[in-house]
Amino acid sequence: MDRDISHAINYHEATKHSEASLATSRHYLDFANKPIPFKVYLDLPSVTLPTNFPAPEVKALNCIRDSIVQGSYDGTKDLTGFSENTNVSSHARIVDLADVSEILFFSAGITREIKYSHGNYYMRAASATGALYPIELYLVCDDLSSDLTAGVYHFSPASFSLTQIRKGSYKNYLSATTANNSDIANSAFVIILTSFAWRNAWKYQARSYRHWFWDSGVIVANLLATTNAMGLPARLIMGFVDDDLNQLLCLEEQKESSIVMVAIGKEDSGHNVTLSKQHAKVDTLSQVFIPKIRPLSGKGDVNYPEICNANQASKLTSKQDIIDWIHNAHRDGQLISTKLNSPQKNDADKTNGYTVIAKELDQIVENSRSLKETILWRGSSREFARTAISISALKAILYYSTGGIPMDFFKCENSLIDIYFIANAVEGLKPGAYYYRQNASASNPNTSIDKVKEITNSRNISGYLCLGQSLFSDASVVFFLMANLQSVLNSLGNRGYRASQFEAGVIAGRIYLSAYAIGIGASGSTFFDDAVTEFLSPHASSKSTMIAVGVGVPAYKAKPGVILPARLTKEQLLTQDFI
Repeated sequence: MDRDISHAINYHEATKHSEASLATSRHYLDFANKPIPFKVYLDLPSVTLPTNFPAPEVKALNCIRDSIVQGSYDGTKDLTGFSENTNVSSHARIVDLADVSEILFFSAGITREIKYSHGNYYMRAASATGALYPIELYLVCDDLSSDLTAGVYHFSPASFSLTQIRKGSYKNYLSATTANNSDIANSAFVIILTSFAWRNAWKYQARSYRHWFWDSGVIVANLLATTNAMGLPARLIMGFVDDDLNQLLCLEEQKESSIVMVAIGKEDSGHNVTLSKQHAKVDTLSQVFIPKIRPLSGKGDVNYPEICNANQASKLTSKQDIIDWIHNAHRDGQLISTKLNSPQKNDADKTNGYTVIAKELDQIVENSRSLKETILWRGSSREFARTAISISALKAILYYSTGGIPMDFFKCENSLIDIYFIANAVEGLKPGAYYYRQNASASNPNTSIDKVKEITNSRNISGYLCLGQSLFSDASVVFFLMANLQSVLNSLGNRGYRASQFEAGVIAGRIYLSAYAIGIGASGSTFFDDAVTEFLSPHASSKSTMIAVGVGVPAYKAKPGVILPARLTKEQLLTQDFI
């Protein structure tokens, strides 16, 4: 079924926004049935995570762009992603529970608590569409220390703890779900991101399937930056047998589903680890069960068949499916990768442009925030001041938001995503629409940005394209992350839809981090699908927008978050009202 790409195409077309679709929608927000933002298990044991974990003090921009990769599943080259003047080590090291706590907190921990009369609101380290936080994180590991024994765990940001779902070593089983991916087998531990369908569909209905990948991508951007700062290798795996992985995590069918795995660190082969005797079989699980949890909503979930069908159609069901999927990506790399298709620069451009961009970036990095500060400052800007940003700031955001994402199905620094933007207020750049040629970023900033069209009413257009929201009229720049879906789906099947949306989410997360690192703000947006393509045509005539992000100078002074590993009790989690 994954090869019948009509499923992905039909879903995408059916969930497009237009003026007509918004005008005729009868959907309303039933706040009495709003899902709670936490998954709360009723009767499983948990392990409290330490709160005295280190914080990533490295300059944020040195951690965002590339990733440390050690080893490879498919013969890809290793990428450190760091220049000689950074403080980040690319050598793998033994990890412990404090490292796990640091990664989980700066990826998805609680950084702000706001108390209202009708409930409490908890803001997390990574943004989520509608602040609904549909993404859950799980951890699979062998014994990391005496404090964390081998097992399958769920991360609770509310109690800052790990709930033990299964006891024993499941690394072999996990590796088998990925056609024996060596990155999984050799990792210190694996973090898996999943989505609750209803938690986002409450507001965004069937279109919320797109949000699964946006929201998980933004979290992964934080996670990769954090592991980079810690000197830990990481690789993303989207090639897995869905049903087997979902069963390992005890997810409820048609309500929850796995999105991506992140293999982190390197297994310490020289250390005599005492594993639990309850080893998992490679082919089957000893027990399949659905643990009891607190219901998400009082009235119950509302199911959207479009989501279920799109997710079912993009599943991989066997080892051969995974091998074929990755093989197709390698075979068609030059067809589906925007970077391999980008025009090459001539030697004069390389020579004349390099020192300029190097000096610009060095100065911006020197004045930027640490990763810890960036994540704690990060939010979603609610008002921009219509103040211009410098061309250097724009170049820095473009440069550090792109670069290689360590995915299992790409051989090197490829990308499914094309980056367009509307410049409303950038010093040295006329208002208009532009295209960013990613492979030109490090050498010549003047040839890496191509004008698509010059426009005089750019603010009206950028706001209109983002559903008429004034926030995106006021933004200095609005990015539109686009993909040639037909080409991607022809090569990668329905699962290519997941890959495109997810990569766009990671880049959007990097735009957030880059913007906040240099002291400005960002906010994500949905959009009028066909209107964006039409406006950016003929240059973008074959492309579809995955996500939009506006950046600019906030019109208000926000307060940073804090390292606030929440310690809500089990009773509070079972009874408290949340916003």
